[in-house]
Amino acid sequence: MRRRNLRFIATLALAHIAAAGFMVAVLYQAGTVTSAHLPSHVRVAACAAAAAAGIVLDARAIRRGTFTVGLRRQTTKRLSDGTETAPGWVTPLLWGLDTGLVWTTFRMSCASWVLLFSSLLTVAPQWSGLVYGTCFGVPLVIATLIGDPAGIGRRRTYSLTRLTQTAGIVVLMLLPLGMAGSHVARRASAAPSSAHLIVNATGSPPGGDPAGGG
Repeated sequence: MRRRNLRFIATLALAHIAAAGFMVAVLYQAGTVTSAHLPSHVRVAACAAAAAAGIVLDARAIRRGTFTVGLRRQTTKRLSDGTETAPGWVTPLLWGLDTGLVWTTFRMSCASWVLLFSSLLTVAPQWSGLVYGTCFGVPLVIATLIGDPAGIGRRRTYSLTRLTQTAGIVVLMLLPLGMAGSHVARRASAAPSSAHLIVNATGSPPGGDPAGGG
């Protein structure tokens, strides 16, 4: 039974990672033609503002013992009716694909929405969906190995839900710092070096003869 549960969860996790990676990559590609023309500091500031709003919403969800902003929908359990008429991998595959799309079900943290928004603004890299999916899938597999994960996400089940929401707030707090640091690094790499300025001004490398004599 435990091996069967592990196969179920592993299939779900892999499907979730694939769907999350696809969703973020699609939004990133859409952003390259819709929002990439905006100045980078404007896009970073917008993502930082979204992260700040997410912290407020997640803190409210923790205080109320509910999920954060999102669709009030969960993957239908009719996919697993116990008749076993479909192959065993079909149900976890569909569940993983559904939850991996990020926006289609309950959300524990606004970090999901900030990720989608940041990818649309091309601030988050297009592979970040794979990281997001892995951060969901790996703990789920570990939870299956050490116990029953059936309580994850249930209303009024506070242990894992609140832990996940708190982790989401930590991510949202660190996100603006990471984006700002990345922005500064990109600007520094794009800025001309002093050697380039000398070459442009004198027509020769530092220490050389402007006439080309060396």
